[in-house]
Amino acid sequence: MWRRLSWVGRVSGILLALFVFMALFAPWIAGDSKNPEDWLPLIKFGPESADIFTSPFLAAPDSAHLFGTDYIGRDVFARVVHATKNSLLFSVAVMIASVIIGTLVGAVMGFFAGRLDMILSRIIEVISNFPIFLLQLTFLAIFGSNYFILFFVMIFSNWISYARYTRAEFFRLRNLEFVQAARVLGSSRSRIIFRHLLPNSLTPILVLIPFDLASTIIGLGGLSFLGFGEPIHVASFGELLNQAREHFQRAWWLAVFPGGALFLLTLSLALFGAAVRDMLDPRLGK
Repeated sequence: MWRRLSWVGRVSGILLALFVFMALFAPWIAGDSKNPEDWLPLIKFGPESADIFTSPFLAAPDSAHLFGTDYIGRDVFARVVHATKNSLLFSVAVMIASVIIGTLVGAVMGFFAGRLDMILSRIIEVISNFPIFLLQLTFLAIFGSNYFILFFVMIFSNWISYARYTRAEFFRLRNLEFVQAARVLGSSRSRIIFRHLLPNSLTPILVLIPFDLASTIIGLGGLSFLGFGEPIHVASFGELLNQAREHFQRAWWLAVFPGGALFLLTLSLALFGAAVRDMLDPRLGK
C-alpha cells in the first residue's frame, strides 16, 4: 500500500505519523518533571507548569522555551504537544462514534429502502439544514463546556456523511449477483448486511475518515477559540490562538507555532486522504 501512494501521500503520511507519535507520547515529550509519575520527559515543562516567580511572561523562544511562553508563563511547546494530543484523541473518538452510527443508519436505509429509507432521509435532510456551528454553540452555552456534552454535540451532524455514503453503496450493491446468490442460499438479513454488503461498502468511508478528522479538529479549535470547546484548564489550539489574538503585537509566537501546528496537522490529514482516495480509485489519478 505504501509504495502505491504518491510522493505527496508519503510525505503527508510521514508528517501525520509524527503528529500521532506526538499525541501518543505527549506525557514523555512534555511532562511536568515535578510529578513523579512522569518518566524522563524530554523537556522539564508541562502544559500547566508555571512559576509566577521564575517563569517569564510572554517570553520569546529561546533554548529554555523552544516556542516561548504564554501570558502566565506556561511553555508554549508543551501546550502545543498536549493540544495535539487532546485534539487528535478527542477527534478520533468522535470519528469512531460517527462511523458506527452513520454506517449502521446508512446500511438500514440502503438495505430495507422503502418507507424506512424515506423517513430517515427526511431526518437527515432536516439535520443537514441546521446551522450546525451555531447549534453547537447554543447547546454548549446552555449545558456548559465539558467533554461529555462536547462529544455528543460534535457527533450530532458528523455521522450524516457516513450514512449517505453507506446508503449509496448499499443501493449500488444490493442487486448484484453475489448478494442475490446469498439470498438464494438462505442467508439471513444480518449475514448479508455484515458479511457481504458492508465489507464491500467501506472504501468511501475509509477515504472520508481523514477529511472528517481534519474538519473535526478545526471545528473543535473554533469552539475552543470562542471559549465553548475544551475545558479552560486543558491545552487546546483554540485557547492558544485566542491568546495570540490578545497579545499578537507583543508575542508573535503565540500565533505562529500553534497556528502552524494546526495547519500542518489538518493539511497532512487532507493530503493523505486525497492520496488514499487516488490510490483506491485509479481513475481519479489519471
